[in-house]
Amino acid sequence: MDLQQVWASAEWRVGVQQWITQVLESCNLTQTGPLEPTRTRFWSTQLTVPTNHGRLWFKENNPGQFAEAALVARMSELIPDQVAAPLAIEPAKGWLLTPDHGKTLASLNSADYQLWVRVVKDFADLQRELIPHGAPLAAVGLVSMDPSVAGNFASNQLLLHTGLPPEHPLHLSAQAADGVFASIPALERAAATVLASGVPLSLEHNDLHSGNAFIPVTTTAPLRFFDFGDSYWAHPFSSLYVPLTVMQEQWQTTPDDARIRQVITAYLECWTDYAPMTELRLALEPALQLARLHRYGSWLRLLIHADNASMAQYGPHALGYLRTLTDPVLR
Repeated sequence: MDLQQVWASAEWRVGVQQWITQVLESCNLTQTGPLEPTRTRFWSTQLTVPTNHGRLWFKENNPGQFAEAALVARMSELIPDQVAAPLAIEPAKGWLLTPDHGKTLASLNSADYQLWVRVVKDFADLQRELIPHGAPLAAVGLVSMDPSVAGNFASNQLLLHTGLPPEHPLHLSAQAADGVFASIPALERAAATVLASGVPLSLEHNDLHSGNAFIPVTTTAPLRFFDFGDSYWAHPFSSLYVPLTVMQEQWQTTPDDARIRQVITAYLECWTDYAPMTELRLALEPALQLARLHRYGSWLRLLIHADNASMAQYGPHALGYLRTLTDPVLR
């Protein structure tokens, strides 16, 4: 199915408008203009909804990320000040309708490393708040990527990729699969290291960056995070993988840049009640390697529902994470 064609159809738009109208009526809100598309990719589409009480945002996810709607709704009950709570959801369709919380931190166009310090520290606070709530989050569809099963998960995926036709974008040759399989022991050692750190599992955003955090209303208010479609229940340190990647690209630098090191330290300091800083640092590199497995997994669950063009474009990208599972991240 070509989701982008579906989302461009009049029939789809009518169904969405009917649902939005019902939600607005139940909230005593009035729509003041037509739905406006903002961005469509094969993984999601978004529309804005003008109302007499401000703009709302509608989102429909690729079926591989339908769980985001129910996940965000549950998180808004558990940590209401730290996420963008939806006004309404339709979990069976992956629909969210959310109030406009203003501009994101990315709109500041700031290269100040302190912005990243704020992002990672506030997200660490969110992760710590959610540690006791793994069961209710799993009940609404948050998938576990427990490090203890990382090796088995990666090994089992090789059967999928080698079994596909050679022309398929997700095909792995026997030689390439052997290369991934050879890295499994190192992946299992990485998993053992993070489990030994004493830091419990929590929500791993898997796409954490300044474009997924709103500018707070006051300087003391916590950041509100959103876009949890890629998330897993996993080791929390893996959430630094995307920030580290983005910082290196943004600043055209390497992981040993002093600014990046200060961001890392600020994040790890949030966890020193679980282990000394020296032990936390030892767990970081293995957690970042595990993050590649999370990135691969989130792409795969989207690509199951991809059209041919999207599969051709993003399939090799997903395989890239699998091929480089244990390549160094920080060193």
